[in-house]
Amino acid sequence: MTVLTVWVVHQGAVLLPEESTVFLVILAFTGLLALVLNAVPLSKRVYHRIRLQGGQLTVGRETIAVDSLSSDSVLEAREQPSDAEFAASLAGRSREELAETRRKSRTASAPRLVGGGWSVPLGMEEVVVETVGGESLLIATHDRGALLDALARACRT
Repeated sequence: MTVLTVWVVHQGAVLLPEESTVFLVILAFTGLLALVLNAVPLSKRVYHRIRLQGGQLTVGRETIAVDSLSSDSVLEAREQPSDAEFAASLAGRSREELAETRRKSRTASAPRLVGGGWSVPLGMEEVVVETVGGESLLIATHDRGALLDALARACRT
């Protein structure tokens, strides 16, 4: 990648016309486009990286003690359907059942997204666990099963 970048810059300098304003504007817009296209993968890396070490769960910039998580909620989360399974189950429900589900969900408080992002990025699954104090935490992950297995093992010890 570095060699390609150096080659492109070299060719641009060699082929640079005397009026280089157009080239510099195109170069600036290309750099801006590269920044925009890399923003989502970089934010996933900053806000949703998960580490579980020494009794501490670190998600992005936030660290939570594993002891503060309710082991019952971790076990319940393992039994919950994945996002795709949940969407498929909603497709088979009647309008009345969907209205009742919507009414119930409005009464419950929304879980707090752990890690510092605005929302769960596309391509990631949601895991909701509770703390011993009753606060619901939403964790975005690529591998739901592995995270829940690791949390269950950590909560047992």
